[in-house]
Amino acid sequence: MLEAIVLGIVQGISEWLPVSSQGSVTAVGSFLFDLNLADAIAFALWLHVGTAFSALIAFRQEILALAREALTDPMHPSPLLRFGVAGTLASMVIGVPVILVLDDISGLVGAGAMLVVGVAMLGTAFILRARPEGGSRTRDDLSLVDALAFGVAQGFAAIPGLSRSGLTVSMLLGRRFDRAEALAISFLMSIPASIGAALFAGLDGDGIGLTEGLVGALVSAAVGLASIKALLAVAHRVNFAAFVGVVGVAVIGGGIAQVVWF
Repeated sequence: MLEAIVLGIVQGISEWLPVSSQGSVTAVGSFLFDLNLADAIAFALWLHVGTAFSALIAFRQEILALAREALTDPMHPSPLLRFGVAGTLASMVIGVPVILVLDDISGLVGAGAMLVVGVAMLGTAFILRARPEGGSRTRDDLSLVDALAFGVAQGFAAIPGLSRSGLTVSMLLGRRFDRAEALAISFLMSIPASIGAALFAGLDGDGIGLTEGLVGALVSAAVGLASIKALLAVAHRVNFAAFVGVVGVAVIGGGIAQVVWF
C-alpha cells in the first residue's frame, strides 16, 4: 500500500512536468521498492488512469463543450475538436507499436531517439529565447499540421525516458502558441493517451494488484489535479526557453547514459 501511495504521488507530479512520468515511476519502483522492471513499467502505465481522471476534472467544461459539439454539429467541428481527433490518431499510429514492443526496444535505439529529441529541444529553446515575448496563437488557431506534429511528439513519448508534456509543450511553443494555451492543450490531449496506456496495462494485468492499483490511481488523480492547477496558475511567469532547454539537456544526458550503459 505504501508503494502504491508513493508511486501515485510520483505519477501525479511528474505527468505534468517536463520529465518522463513513466521513467520516474519505473525508476522509483525499481530502485526504492525493488520491483522487477516489467512490474514497475506495468504499474507506471496503469497510474495514467489517475492522471487522466485529474485532467477530466480540470477540463470538464471544455470536454463537455466538445461532446455537445460532436453530437449536435458533427459536420462542422471546431479547430480544437479536429485537432483532438487527428492528434490522437497520429499518436496511436506511433505510440501503440512502441508500447507493444516496449520490452523489446533496444537500449541503443531508445538512446538514439533521446539524443535526437534532446538536440531538437535545444533548438526549440534557442528559438524561444530569441522570441521572449512568446506566441499568441490559441486553441482557435489549431490546424491539421499542428495536430500531426503534436501526435508525432506524443507518440514518441511512449519511449521510456521521453517526457510527453515536455515534448508536446515544446512543440506547441515552437509553433507560437500562448504559454497557458500550450499547457492547457497538452494537458487536455493527455486524456486519451493516458486512458489508452492504462487500458493496455490493465488488460495485461501483470504486476497490478486490485487494491494497490485503485489506491495508486486515486492518489495520482488527487495529486495530478493539484499539479495541473498550480502549473496553469504560473504559466505566464515560467521561463519556457529555460524550461525546454533544461529538458533538452536532461534528455541528451539520458541518451548518453544509455549509450555508455549498453
